[in-house]
Amino acid sequence: MSLFASLTTAVGGLTAQSDAMGNISDNLANTQTTGFKGVDTSFQAMVTRSNSNLNNPGGVRALPRYQNGLSGSIAQSTESTNLAISGAGFFVVRAATTGGSNGTTTFDANPLYTRAGDFSLDKSGYLVNASGYYLCGYNVDTAGNVDTSAANPIQIADLLDNPVASSQVTYAGNLPSSQAVGTTNPPSTLQLYDNLGTTRSLSFTWTKTAVGAWDLAISVPGGGVAGADYTATIPFTFNTVVAPGVPVGSLASIGAGALWTVVPHPGATDPAQISVNLSFLGSGAQTVVMDFGNYNSTNGVTQFSTDVLATTTFEQNGIPRGAFKNLSIDKSGYVALNYDNGRTRIVSQVPVAQFFAQGQLDRVSGGAFVQTLTSGTARLEGPGTYGTGTILGNSLEGSNVDLAAEFTKMIQAQRIYSANAKTITTADQMMQDILNVIR
Repeated sequence: MSLFASLTTAVGGLTAQSDAMGNISDNLANTQTTGFKGVDTSFQAMVTRSNSNLNNPGGVRALPRYQNGLSGSIAQSTESTNLAISGAGFFVVRAATTGGSNGTTTFDANPLYTRAGDFSLDKSGYLVNASGYYLCGYNVDTAGNVDTSAANPIQIADLLDNPVASSQVTYAGNLPSSQAVGTTNPPSTLQLYDNLGTTRSLSFTWTKTAVGAWDLAISVPGGGVAGADYTATIPFTFNTVVAPGVPVGSLASIGAGALWTVVPHPGATDPAQISVNLSFLGSGAQTVVMDFGNYNSTNGVTQFSTDVLATTTFEQNGIPRGAFKNLSIDKSGYVALNYDNGRTRIVSQVPVAQFFAQGQLDRVSGGAFVQTLTSGTARLEGPGTYGTGTILGNSLEGSNVDLAAEFTKMIQAQRIYSANAKTITTADQMMQDILNVIR
């Protein structure tokens, strides 16, 4: 009985080593596949009957042992949309279906999971990897709130950034106290933006009117009523006794001019601000608050002894309309759109999925995995939180296959396969000997 059983056992050994060679071949073939996770082989003994008096050979079977949790090496990439996870977890992706009737892309309702982060923007603005899987993320609103209720394919739709009208101007500088009364300094000019993002010009011109007293002439071409030029003259007074060189708290007593108002601040060290009402043809009215520092302080406009006017700060907070330039993704998974006007907007956050039994995920083509009953449910968290890995931009994770180890396994599989084949040959010879006895 054992002689025939040895044949069956040897055949099982050949099959097991064939399966092992298949896994080795799969690993070697995907040595350069982005995010590939190797497959090891676990051999399991099969027992038909075994006790203290008898052992019937049962054989062996080969089971795959997936190395889904073993990271591959991470290399730098030139593409800002290429991503890698440093640590545990998977990207959440979805596969596209045949497409909607109106030409839009539709997606499979069931998410997939992958470590292949070779994403790039397609013609519709989606982030798609080389296997055709679409990266999913949480929506982030304009206030920065992250909606974690659903992770959907990320689409870059805001290719234009709306302009922001100038609403704040900050000015700091030193007026030369040694100048003669009646001296008018060269104007300082700054660009403003109206409600449509059109560039406008703002000029400040300082004239000394008395010891410790100056007039500021504000000029905005086209910023007045019915498109006329806007002009206003505002007097400034500086301390000459208690705290020489700093503005005294008397600006608030000036009140309002034709098209401007001093922003009321009752404290002696409060900000010195003027509110200017502008109106440009075609873009409407806008209010600009001009900040000159604090009363009785040196953090804004001062009057100390110098030869010429020295402007240290003259800036505003408006921006023109912008066009999409590129995107970037930080280690926390925030997807930021960068525009050519210098503005950056966060539109999405890429979560990281974790499983309690990641080795039990089912594999599908393209380096993706499917959740199973034995893998547990995916737990989505922000990168770098609750044990999840962080996201690395401009990076790609390589295969986790160890070539040296695979070649060692190959030699072992070859030798063991030969030994099982030898078992079959020997058993056949023994049966032939028995047949010869009875002839």
